[in-house]
Amino acid sequence: MTLCDLIPKRQITYRSLPELIFFIHKVSHQTQINCQTLLVALIYLYRAKSRLSKRVIGSDDTPHRLFLGSILIASKFLWDSTWIHLPLTNRWLCEISRMYSIEEMNQIESAFLKLIQYKCWIDHKDLNDFVFLHRQDFFI
Repeated sequence: MTLCDLIPKRQITYRSLPELIFFIHKVSHQTQINCQTLLVALIYLYRAKSRLSKRVIGSDDTPHRLFLGSILIASKFLWDSTWIHLPLTNRWLCEISRMYSIEEMNQIESAFLKLIQYKCWIDHKDLNDFVFLHRQDFFI
């Protein structure tokens, strides 16, 4: 729901896009993303949302791009800070999503970093506070 509500979309479709929920499920399953990475990605999406103007309008694939950008940055951040797993790579996400070229994936990463103003740092307190604040959404 966060991705769908983040940016209103134009109704123009230039290519056939997979259903967003199916796309998220497919990428999450194929990359075997862990819960911590998804939580960090969700925090990044909330950071992105707070930076956007109410008047901004995205294209038809904006939610897909935001999802890929958020999990890519989250994976790389967690790998750099904890070394718990191999990070996702731009090429790997490009191959899994089958929607974007490596150049486009690089642009997605760069644009997402700019959107969150390169504020990637998240500590355990940030994670705990986020989970506590959204515990009803997580059915906790």
